[in-house]
Amino acid sequence: MPFKRLVNLWGLVLLLSVCACTGEEANSEQMVNLAEVKDDADAQLKNLNTAIEQSKRDGSLYARRAMVLLRKGELEKALQDADDAVRLTKNQPSTLFVKAQVLRALNRQEEALPLALQAERNSYQSSSLYVLLGELYLQRKEYKQAKEYLIKAQELSPTDAYAYYYKGRLQEATGDTARAIQNYKLALEQLPEFMQPQRELAGILVSRKDFEAAKPYLQAAEKMEPNDARLWYYRGLVYQSAQKQDSALFSFNRAVALNDTIHGAHFILGMDAYKQGNTEAALGHLEKVYPKYKQEPKYLSTLAGAYERSGQNVKALQTYQRLVEVEPRYSYGYQAISRLKYKLTRPTPDSTAVQRETIEQ
Repeated sequence: MPFKRLVNLWGLVLLLSVCACTGEEANSEQMVNLAEVKDDADAQLKNLNTAIEQSKRDGSLYARRAMVLLRKGELEKALQDADDAVRLTKNQPSTLFVKAQVLRALNRQEEALPLALQAERNSYQSSSLYVLLGELYLQRKEYKQAKEYLIKAQELSPTDAYAYYYKGRLQEATGDTARAIQNYKLALEQLPEFMQPQRELAGILVSRKDFEAAKPYLQAAEKMEPNDARLWYYRGLVYQSAQKQDSALFSFNRAVALNDTIHGAHFILGMDAYKQGNTEAALGHLEKVYPKYKQEPKYLSTLAGAYERSGQNVKALQTYQRLVEVEPRYSYGYQAISRLKYKLTRPTPDSTAVQRETIEQ
């Protein structure tokens, strides 16, 4: 999930909270108004650079610069500042929270979690911290803990759009899509320009084949994040439902170009390529999604057929064997297994004898 939009609110909270925790060195510097939160990240960065040059041991300044760099997407620089902030403030909870956010943005969730928990243990109370903890536990599929932290977030901030959003994610992950829809809509009531709830609503409605209802959410999300891979995938499904195959295939290809882990798009592209006789392209897509679809007879049959077409008879045999394990009534699978076993075990011609006969003639 794109992180930039999610850190905007968290960054504002941190900029203000860290400002409230400045030490004596920060108090001595009054020429730069760092309490003023601006939308212009470059202006913030310029002011913070100046302040740090004048007060190099003020950890709160590094923490605030880390958050600006985080919002700009300069993650390695943000991590350097977060490390300095933690060191200079002697593990102050707010700076631990800053570093946890940066690590999360770097997809280093296993490192982010203990820091966020340490911030909580050190009496840092913030709905943003609880939302982060809820999200990190959600990613670990530890749903009970995720729910507890999201409840804490809403106790502190009942209108927190991010808490509503992650509650929706949690409910969707546990199969309660009706309540997930409610929470995504509540998130949008608090923050209409929040892309992710729009995307999740579109995804749920597309999965229900309610394509018309999905379109407004899809269009709204696309305006905010035109290069989001999942949105391209959902758009492809909408086109497919309208029998606009060329547009659908373009959308699916765009989805996997942006994110190579969109399983549904690879599946559709692989099946279409096989149908068109493009075996190499079919295998390129189908092999990537084996763990996801290894229980699907249609997928296994197509993958096995692609292997056989390309002369990979051992892989074809193994895949057909997997197919009849999954669907014992698939009679064609048994025929294919017999055919491939014969191909693989029949004696090969004696090439030396052929060569010898040719020479004698």
